[in-house]
Amino acid sequence: MLLEVIPRYVKGELSPVPQNNAGATYCGMIIKEEGEIDWTLPAADIWRKVRAYQPWPGCFTRWQGKQLKIIEAIPLPGQKGIKPGQVTTLEKGKAGFGIGTGDGMQGVIRVQLEGKKIMSAGEFLRGQQKFIGAVLPSD
Repeated sequence: MLLEVIPRYVKGELSPVPQNNAGATYCGMIIKEEGEIDWTLPAADIWRKVRAYQPWPGCFTRWQGKQLKIIEAIPLPGQKGIKPGQVTTLEKGKAGFGIGTGDGMQGVIRVQLEGKKIMSAGEFLRGQQKFIGAVLPSD
């Protein structure tokens, strides 16, 4: 679009229009607490938040008193019958595990448990066998 607009501006064919300040909005500073996941939101909204907040402040939930960061995820719409925050296994070939949301399921690909390194969801499950079936808190 710039390739079309700049030559017209240089030729004087376009005239700048000041922004209407009444319609302008401001975004406050993002704080770490905003990264906490509300599992009652739709899977697509959570997925967008995970992408937007990576690497800081990061998106996280809590499990067994520790922070669990969701590093990479993918929405799985159409998955029904699981309550928000409930952890379940997925079909082979998909993300390591799924977490129920307000609309669909969030497939989780990579995580980081507090005090540990980033790992695949599959690696995490091998070390945390009681995780499947857990219900994670909504913020």
